[in-house]
Amino acid sequence: MRHSKEAQERAVALMRAGEVPLFDIAREFNVSTTTLRTWFRASEARARAQLSAKRVATALSQEKFTRASQRQRLLMHALEQSPATIIVTDSEGRIVYANPKFVSTTGYRVEEVVGQTPRLLKSGETSQEEYRRLWKTIKAGREWRGIFHNRRKDGSLYWERASISPVHDAKGRITHFMAVKEDITSYMEADAARRRIAAGFTAVFEALPFAIVVIDAQQKILLANPAAESLIGTPLRRGSRFADLNLRWVDAQGVALPVSDHPGMQLIAAGGGMHSLEVRMGVIPPMGGVRWLQWQCRSIKMPETDETVVLMVMSETQSP
Repeated sequence: MRHSKEAQERAVALMRAGEVPLFDIAREFNVSTTTLRTWFRASEARARAQLSAKRVATALSQEKFTRASQRQRLLMHALEQSPATIIVTDSEGRIVYANPKFVSTTGYRVEEVVGQTPRLLKSGETSQEEYRRLWKTIKAGREWRGIFHNRRKDGSLYWERASISPVHDAKGRITHFMAVKEDITSYMEADAARRRIAAGFTAVFEALPFAIVVIDAQQKILLANPAAESLIGTPLRRGSRFADLNLRWVDAQGVALPVSDHPGMQLIAAGGGMHSLEVRMGVIPPMGGVRWLQWQCRSIKMPETDETVVLMVMSETQSP
C-alpha cells in the first residue's frame, strides 16, 4: 500500500509526540515499524535541508551587508554546500544554476544543463497532467511538492522528492523558479521491496489450508485468513474485537461458555503468564448449528515492541 506524503507526515508527527506506542501507530497506518522508522529518517533529512535553507534566509534578511558581493558569497556558499539538489531556472524554465549535489546525483555537468530545461531528466513516468499541475501551481506564485522518477545521464533511474517555488523580484514579479530536491531512491526501493514481501506473505497466508487468527492484547483481530472465516462461519474483519463477534461457545458437554473462557481470551488475560493452551470447544455461528473445533493457541512476543499477541490455529474435529 502506498501512503500519501500527508499520511507519512501524520505518522511522523505521532512518533515525535511520543504519546502513542510505535506498534499502535504502525497498526493505524497499516505498515511495519521498520517503515515508520524509514519515514522518520526521511522526515529528519528533509527537516535538516529546510533548516539549512531557513538559516541562510534568516542571515540574508537580518544581516546588514555593506556590499552586495558579501551577500552573494554567503548565498552561493549555502547553495554549493547544500546536501539537497538545487536547481534555479528562469521564468521560462531554462536552467541558470545547478549545485554540486545535482552533478553527483544526475551525472550531468553544470555546463551541460545550463540553458536547457529539467525535461532532460524526464523518464516518461510522470504524466503530462502532473506537469501541467506543477506549472499552474508555481506560475500562480505557490509552492509545488511532489515526487519524480527521473533518469540520470547514464540512463539509470532514480527517485527524488521535490519542492519547487517561485522567486519574486522587488515588484513581486516572478523572475525565477527554485527546485530543492532530495534523492529518495534508497527509501523507494526499500519500500517497494517491503511491499513485495508483504504481498507475498499475504498471498501465502490467505492460501493456507488451515485456519489462523491472530489477536492483540486488546482482543482486536490483527490477521485472519479465509480458511478461518469459512471454518468459524462469520467475517473476521481486521480491527474488530474477537469478543464482540456474533458467536456463541459451548464446551464438550454442550454447556454454554462465556467468551472469556475461550483459550485465546485466557492467554490474553494471563498477560504472558501462560504460553499455550489447546482446547476442543464448539462454536455456534450466526447461521446456527454447532461446529466442533480444536483450538491451538500460543502467546507470541512481537519483535521491537514486546507486545503480546495470541496466535490461534484451529481445525475441525468430530463432535464429542
